[in-house]
Amino acid sequence: MFLLILTALLITMQTAALVPSSTVIIGINAALQKRFILAPKARLEPGNVHRSERVEIGVGGKGQDVAVAMSCLGDCNQDGEDRVILTQFIGVGAEGETVLSALKQRHLSDALTIRNSAPLRTCTTIVSDDCATELVENSGKISNKEMDDLFARVEDLTKDGKAGCLCIMGSMPPGCGEETYSELTKRLIDGNSLVLIDSVVGLNPLLETLGNIYSKEAKGAAVLKLNAAELCKLANVPKKESERVTLEELKESTSNFVNSFNANGLDYLCVTDGKFPGYLIELADEKRTWQMDSIDLSDRGTLYPIGAGDTVAAGTLAAWQYLHSNNGVISGTTGANLLEKEALWSKSKSGRGIQMAAAFAFGIACGSASCLKEENSVFDVIDAEMFLEGMSEPSLME
Repeated sequence: MFLLILTALLITMQTAALVPSSTVIIGINAALQKRFILAPKARLEPGNVHRSERVEIGVGGKGQDVAVAMSCLGDCNQDGEDRVILTQFIGVGAEGETVLSALKQRHLSDALTIRNSAPLRTCTTIVSDDCATELVENSGKISNKEMDDLFARVEDLTKDGKAGCLCIMGSMPPGCGEETYSELTKRLIDGNSLVLIDSVVGLNPLLETLGNIYSKEAKGAAVLKLNAAELCKLANVPKKESERVTLEELKESTSNFVNSFNANGLDYLCVTDGKFPGYLIELADEKRTWQMDSIDLSDRGTLYPIGAGDTVAAGTLAAWQYLHSNNGVISGTTGANLLEKEALWSKSKSGRGIQMAAAFAFGIACGSASCLKEENSVFDVIDAEMFLEGMSEPSLME
């Protein structure tokens, strides 16, 4: 019996460690996702009583969406190594237990999960035939002790190495200081890590930390992924009434952003714009702007876009990791398709941005594929591969 217990402890110790292929996702504002689905042909009308045909329960929160999307790409625990680790607070009670159970079914590690005393919030998506809307509850407060417990877990996990990739997602619950993302990043990465940020919370101290970590010799890099409206707001640029961002707005927003924030630690901006083309902006090296190909879903019937942006983040980071280091959750046919796309685009364009462009294209393909599924951030890889194959080479903007 003693030997069995000792063996179990050793296995736990071995799996609860970072390896170069590990991706740590900071998603500290988790949620239970409830999908309130109306009957066919029922329309969502303010002021009316709405009765569900069915209610589905799942995982919510931006970081959790990324983890779920990555689990669609490949096994998150391979050969006993945790490839995807969520940094999260999961509240006590039935809601928290439901979310934890769903994450474990996808082989997602709970090595950086803290059970906090506040109940887990619930986010409700009301789905009708023609649209969907999201109701978001406020989060419970994180105590000082709970925050200390999280940092202690991080310190223990990083004793023997740092994360190969870090993904920083979304907002923070009450009780988290402005420098929370910065302090976690200091402990989780080194100069060889890849970082994707999909948050504007605590951005100044986070960017300062990245600038201090990445030297000229560093092999790692960082990207800020955001939508066009967020970039304009962040840069104090009024966005015109037109549906899509204009090139003038994009240029002015980028210039203002670089001048207003310590962007030395950032290599790229990945800017999405809904159904319109996205943009890859190089902040280092050649400082080019690439317009990405968009994917037309107009003939696909009812779409489910909630969580699609998080899926773009997941696909982009997973593809970037594969193209950069040949590891992570992507492998096999998907990896071969990525390498083929990168090689094809490299024939007419040069520079480090090609790799990021191919990764962002795959992220867009994954996000588009997720719009075909009702459940947040879930998609079929075959759909993403098909969309990627049909994407044209990004065009350089003057």
